Amino acid sequence: MTLEVVLNSNKTLGAPTILAAVIITFTFLWYWASDERPYAGFPIVGKEKGEWMNKKAKERFQMHATQILKQGMSLHKGPFQVIAPHGPTIILPPSMTDEIRNDSRLVFADASRKLFLGQYPGLEPLNFKGVQSDIFIATIRQNITQTLNSLTDSITAETSSLLRTTLLPSSRITKDTWTPVNFAHMAPVIAARLSARVFLGEPLCHDETWLNISITYTLNVIAAVHRLRTWPPFLRALLHHFLPECRTLRAQVAEARRIIEPQVAARRRARRDAVAAGKESPAARDALAWMEAQGAKLAKSERAVDPVEGQLLLSFVAIHTTSLTLQAALYDLAEHPEMAEMVRKEIVEVLREEGGWKKTSLYKMKLLDSCLKESQRLHTLNAVLMNRQAAEAVTLSDGTLLPKGCIIGIPTYPMRDAENYENPDKFDGSRFLRMRQEPGMETRGQFVTTSADHIGFGHGQRACPGRFFASNELKIALAYLLVNYEWKFEAGKLPRTSLMDSEYVPDPQQMILVKAREPELDLFKM
Repeated sequence: MTLEVVLNSNKTLGAPTILAAVIITFTFLWYWASDERPYAGFPIVGKEKGEWMNKKAKERFQMHATQILKQGMSLHKGPFQVIAPHGPTIILPPSMTDEIRNDSRLVFADASRKLFLGQYPGLEPLNFKGVQSDIFIATIRQNITQTLNSLTDSITAETSSLLRTTLLPSSRITKDTWTPVNFAHMAPVIAARLSARVFLGEPLCHDETWLNISITYTLNVIAAVHRLRTWPPFLRALLHHFLPECRTLRAQVAEARRIIEPQVAARRRARRDAVAAGKESPAARDALAWMEAQGAKLAKSERAVDPVEGQLLLSFVAIHTTSLTLQAALYDLAEHPEMAEMVRKEIVEVLREEGGWKKTSLYKMKLLDSCLKESQRLHTLNAVLMNRQAAEAVTLSDGTLLPKGCIIGIPTYPMRDAENYENPDKFDGSRFLRMRQEPGMETRGQFVTTSADHIGFGHGQRACPGRFFASNELKIALAYLLVNYEWKFEAGKLPRTSLMDSEYVPDPQQMILVKAREPELDLFKM
């Protein structure tokens, strides 16, 4: 049948039917030619025969990622691909972790931009590249990390104030009664407040509107990206204007500008006035100022990075992950009260010995450090980590040719593999403390140390640069939560590990019981 016959057969098909068929065909061809198309030469695991599109395979991976990854590893000796929520991803075996970790041709920033669609308004903070990315990372590594010791007082003061006056006040949490609370709602507030003190400084760190933005921005990004990916790429540039998830993001960015930009302008005026008066400029004491200083250093311009986008990106990479890690660790310790008591005892002993929060206090809390690393091992935030995009075609040592532009990743389930860890599904809070006591393993057992068999923070040069700050935040928060309070779950109501298998998503409605305790050391007065 010729096209002319089809177009003239209105009596049989009707013009609307023909038009719909053309649109569907056109959309399918564009969809298949986009980043949804599987990579040639790599077996697909998790997509069933007869599934032309990727929708069902994506849903299957979200709910059964570990099973799919294990199936792929057992069926194929080398790399294979899965249909992750963002599209096809080549899965490399864990044995290749060390090989790819520092390969400059496999770029983390490029993968992030592709995964999070940073080209669309509202998602701009996820689009940092080149010198912008360098400035962002330098701010974390050279400023935040290197000033951790001087930040301890600020973080402890913020923790004390937040718990006493807002989250767990003595008027509500007593020593005599177990009170149910939703810690899933508290953890993001703790992470946001402690982070904002360092990222933005006072007074903005207490701005409730900003704190709400910093907590919800990541979740809104995930929702917007998920919605955008339900449409073929050629339609996204139009539809993002109308999708409610994208409109929410744009509104958040605009509100963040209203809050942050006046403070930035005031600081710049203060620096100019100081220079004009022959005085020293005010010292940089938070990431808002450090990022501008790094811009002046690396790009000859303090305006090289948009300060609002920089703060949103800091929130994106820090608050959601830190709050989930805090939640998981507290849940694990609540399920193991004997370990919680041992950690509590260690915290008190260290602080007494040190005479308060000193430079070495957090380092000496080695059992607490071990519990955090063990909890992270059991509750990895994603089933696949170390995502990279190939900037060029890359041939690996086993002969595998990674095509230019492909997304790769390493599965995290080996962190629960019996070949790597004894009783891998059991929470053993002292597991990594024992490792640190073995000759030559002192460093490897630390929470912030990455390795091929523990990639909770990634591995290599692009491992999470903020892990040192996150470690300090988590230890301080847990110290206050454990020394001043007791925690337990109601009988028969232990938390579900996760609502999805592809990432750690604890039940947001999970309740936990808490009561105040008589502390051996009053941290609130330190």
